[in-house]
Amino acid sequence: MLVSSNRLTKPQLTKLHLVIVIVWLSFTVAAFVYLVSEKLVSFDLESKLAGIGHLQLATALKPYVESVLPGKGNTVLHFSTPDCDCQQYSAAHIEDINKIATANDFSIIEVVINEHNFIPATPSVAIIDLLGEVIYFGPYGQGLACSKTSGYAQTMLNNFVKGYKANIIIKEAKGCYCRV
Repeated sequence: MLVSSNRLTKPQLTKLHLVIVIVWLSFTVAAFVYLVSEKLVSFDLESKLAGIGHLQLATALKPYVESVLPGKGNTVLHFSTPDCDCQQYSAAHIEDINKIATANDFSIIEVVINEHNFIPATPSVAIIDLLGEVIYFGPYGQGLACSKTSGYAQTMLNNFVKGYKANIIIKEAKGCYCRV
């Protein structure tokens, strides 16, 4: 019987290998943190909404509602800015809001703005009732891609349709937003 003298040797993890892995992991984590921090910005970075109540905001938004649909009733205003990459993340929110709004006889108005005194960032949405009061104003959601699971506006619209009225202005949220 022949016995082979070839032994399989286990590769040894050298200090160089360990250093390479640690440097690679550090670089990967640093790159991820950098890219995420670039996309996570405050909704009201310049504090445009500081001290603004729902009645004052309603007055500022009234021309958008009346210029298109005077005296029509409950309204949803979708605000966007040209060339805002963050708009893509709100598409699912917008679709859901429009379904609820259409089913409940809301007017839906899309407003493209370049600058505004009160609107701090886009994509954003305002829900206005029959009396012209702001039920909700703020971002569609928050988080890295303003995920559908963090949809403030859908929650507020659903609550309003069920008979619960609040006057909510979201000032503090972090997500993908474009400054106005």
